[in-house]
Amino acid sequence: MTATRWLEDRLALDRFKSKYLGKPFPVHSTFFLGEIALFSFAILVATGLYLALFYEPSAQVVGGHGALPAAYASALAIDSHPFGALMRRIHHWAAHLMIASVLLHLLRVYFTAAYRRPREVNWLLGLVLLGVTIAASFAGYLLPYDQFSVTATAIGYGIARSVPWIGPTVADLVFGGQFPSMATVPRFFAYHVVWAPLALSALIALHLVILVKQKHTELRLPAERPAPAQDTQIQGIPLWPEQTALMGVLFLVMVAVLAALAAFLPVHPSALYGPPQPVTPEVKPDWYLLWVYGALRLIPGGLSFKVLGATIGSEVFGAMLVPGLLALIIVLVPWLDRGGSSLHYVEAPTASPTRLALGLAVITLFLALSLAGFGAELGLSVPVLWVITVAAPLAVGWAAHRFARGRLEASRPPGAIPR
Repeated sequence: MTATRWLEDRLALDRFKSKYLGKPFPVHSTFFLGEIALFSFAILVATGLYLALFYEPSAQVVGGHGALPAAYASALAIDSHPFGALMRRIHHWAAHLMIASVLLHLLRVYFTAAYRRPREVNWLLGLVLLGVTIAASFAGYLLPYDQFSVTATAIGYGIARSVPWIGPTVADLVFGGQFPSMATVPRFFAYHVVWAPLALSALIALHLVILVKQKHTELRLPAERPAPAQDTQIQGIPLWPEQTALMGVLFLVMVAVLAALAAFLPVHPSALYGPPQPVTPEVKPDWYLLWVYGALRLIPGGLSFKVLGATIGSEVFGAMLVPGLLALIIVLVPWLDRGGSSLHYVEAPTASPTRLALGLAVITLFLALSLAGFGAELGLSVPVLWVITVAAPLAVGWAAHRFARGRLEASRPPGAIPR
């Protein structure tokens, strides 16, 4: 008996191959966004394991490189070696790529209504995945422990402490005491290299299990026949070997692009910022949190009042109330959409003028708030930024609704009654 036959008798490999390796994948570029996020996570884990060999998660002052915190000194040591600096830069760019790909993946799901029944759970999982990814990036931001990263993390600590009633207790628990403390760096190191990867691995695995169970959605041109109610056949290429080959090529392209970015675009030069100092520089968060910073800039700093013994300040409005309302609306999208079930087929973005208008308006709002973060550098006053923040989303939403409505009317057969 051959080894193949022996394994087949015990593991039913042919049945496994027909059920899973033959799973069809739609052939469309936007469906690779999930793979890009997955590969980015794999690259982050690989480069993170390498960096962890040389990083010392401690704020204790050591003699190497002068009297410097151990975490900062180890970051300098990593940057002093060409391969270490390359790994650190690849890690940096892979983190940005993962956040961007998860965000774009969610936008594709939204604009094609792929969040509808029965896919509400995966929509929620995608939002949690995005939140955990951003939290992991925030935890990793402190690890170089230079003046810039400590100042940026201190802003987050201040926002956390401003949460009414429970803020100081929760902030001290998360940050290991009043920031910065000797416990903060080890705690954030654990968040970044243990808890966040475990959470992301579990979320990705659960997402893939649900995806295999519910099958992919696929694009269907408006002119094609509508999907029958019981249609369960997905058109596409099988996982093995065609899709696997495409995924392998995509992974190699990603590694090449990240290596090129790392070689030619230095990131976060810790030696330039220097170790933590009493004087804090003006810092701005990365692009994925810049909109929160812009919202804070729009709220008057002196705004403050007390409710039941708690102080409600500008941080509550700019960093909690506005993000919280936007997050709640995004979470409830599958239940706010009354379009019914998506089956296996997704809609064109212009099929629903309201969905398109609201989606583009919210994107414009995020961009306007991000612009507010650079208001001082651009010479824009707060009233002007308020006008842009309010008017731009309304204008974009109105234009998108008119455009989609026009497309629907143009595609409607003559004599058809508008719905």
